[in-house]
Amino acid sequence: MILESEEERHRKRTRDRTQKGERVRTRIKSGKSLPPNAMRGIVVSAAGPYWVVAPAPADPRAGSATVASEHLVLCMVSGTVDAPEVSTLVTVGDVVWYIVDTVASESEPATGSIVKVEERTTLLSRKAAGRARKEQVLVANVEQLAIVIAAAQPDYHRRLIDRYLIAADKGDLRPLIIVNKLDLVGGKLLEVILDDLRVYHETLNLDVYFVSTVTGQGLEELARGLSGTSTLFAGQSGVGKSSIINKLASTRLKVGEISELHNKGKHTTTGATVIPLDGGGTVVDSAGIREFAIWELDQQELPYYFEEFAPFAPACKFTMCTHTHEPGCAVKQAVDDGQIEEGRYISYTVLFDEIGQQP
Repeated sequence: MILESEEERHRKRTRDRTQKGERVRTRIKSGKSLPPNAMRGIVVSAAGPYWVVAPAPADPRAGSATVASEHLVLCMVSGTVDAPEVSTLVTVGDVVWYIVDTVASESEPATGSIVKVEERTTLLSRKAAGRARKEQVLVANVEQLAIVIAAAQPDYHRRLIDRYLIAADKGDLRPLIIVNKLDLVGGKLLEVILDDLRVYHETLNLDVYFVSTVTGQGLEELARGLSGTSTLFAGQSGVGKSSIINKLASTRLKVGEISELHNKGKHTTTGATVIPLDGGGTVVDSAGIREFAIWELDQQELPYYFEEFAPFAPACKFTMCTHTHEPGCAVKQAVDDGQIEEGRYISYTVLFDEIGQQP
């Protein structure tokens, strides 16, 4: 007789749960009455096919991720759910209502079902990968978007900064910029970087923090800027988002303990994760990305996201000027005269052409 190993038994249980969840079709029904045993929580991470939900605190900025792991619940979304009509039904940061199906044991975590998703106050979304025109909401209900770039290794991408600024504007997020790895540059190269980023601080009035996780430079000032609020960290892979967070948060969200209960990592956490800060507030550490396609942006709308165009656009010769090729364009003249920063204008034209090539 061949005895089944604990790992094989775990895999079978996991497969059965997943298949059961796939068989139950999720339906959206607004105004559905909540079950009497429903509890309010915040989605703090994703773990395989599940969402990790923590009980919602009285003050959302207090840090829902500080709860002990035994209070976290692995929730699936199935059956009938009361949720806004959005393509991304649930995401990290969502305020949800859930019911506990099974309580935690020494070998298994608590599991539950999400029955309601509340309206989002803010969000960061992008066009989902692939040919289909579909919105992907990355994170919801945070107050700030920290665009993290590196002074070197990898070199920062100006176009990506400007894309994030538009997405923050569309999602009602307050943007700021963090320049990490300052220890890798100096002298004239540092002066070039400071000059290149001057437009964001002086013209767009954004907070720009220059930091180094190696020397500690700028971290205290950054901690003050993040204290008492919720902030999403976004940027390319390798810019040091997690390294910065590790310096500011002595206790990370112990979602890993959930994986431990599932036999050491069978449900690895993916994507964004909510983390409490030592000085109060929370940050959301998101996965690095190479490209960021903005959701629902057309050529007519684009100029309004470049606010420095506004003082000059009324003087354009043509009322419907696109600020790309028309004669008598006051915006292009302002670029030539140094009144509009050239790098920002290049970002505008790149996006304008990109939108025009979309099917």
